[in-house]
Amino acid sequence: MSKWAERRKRVEAESDYDPLISIPMLEPGTFHLAQAKRRITSVFDSTNSKNITIIDPYLLEGDIDVVLDLFATQPNRNITIITFMGRVKQGENISPEKVEAAKVIQSIVIDLERKGVFSSFEVIKTNFNFHDRFFVCTDEDKDGVVISSGGSLSMLLTDYSGLIRITNKTFKRSLLQFIEYSKDNGSTLPDFIAEQS
Repeated sequence: MSKWAERRKRVEAESDYDPLISIPMLEPGTFHLAQAKRRITSVFDSTNSKNITIIDPYLLEGDIDVVLDLFATQPNRNITIITFMGRVKQGENISPEKVEAAKVIQSIVIDLERKGVFSSFEVIKTNFNFHDRFFVCTDEDKDGVVISSGGSLSMLLTDYSGLIRITNKTFKRSLLQFIEYSKDNGSTLPDFIAEQS
């Protein structure tokens, strides 16, 4: 084997770069937020993911735009967001009360359903707080894509937050259990709003 072939083989063996295991703001070159977000979109599109669950303790009105940017790229997708709807403090501003935020988000969801942007779009409000954030393909016929995000939807890929692709099957099963537990012990937005009225 030539020296160049040996070197190429060694470099390939040492290279474990995965654009979904990264802190994009630290990568060489100019950081482009839209380009970094496309990495998430690309992996879900390439696997033709139809059922996507987003786990994020904070859900704000503007976060729906992020979901549209990431996942309104293929027809017939079912989106579920699991959230505690934690209140966010940004400077002197605090996000609106949960029930007020839920009403605004529910009106956006109704509009998305009317327009047929997704096959379904559901928000589950948990009755317990949690911290970690994930994007999960829950298609039963696939070994689903799972990405952990260091930042909530409103802060996605900013402030040096990272992405971590999760391939460990035990952890994936735990996430699926978390999703089922959240659905069983949480409320849809219309139910949450009715409970608070």
